[in-house]
Amino acid sequence: MNPAMRQILESKRRFRGQLAERSFSEKLAILEKLRERSLAIAASPLRARVVSSETGRENTLVNDSGYPKQK
Repeated sequence: MNPAMRQILESKRRFRGQLAERSFSEKLAILEKLRERSLAIAASPLRARVVSSETGRENTLVNDSGYPKQK
């Protein structure tokens, strides 16, 4: 493993440890912020669109609820 990858993995490990140490209320606040961001992205006119190779129809990557479409 090269030094850059080792550094990335160590950074992720430290960050996950920091998240694990947070209280439940702090984790809930983070979750609420992520949900707000997800809804803002879903409402954006710039969100990615995908054309199905099978049907040729255009689909969005997320549905109107802001959650990814289920396959």
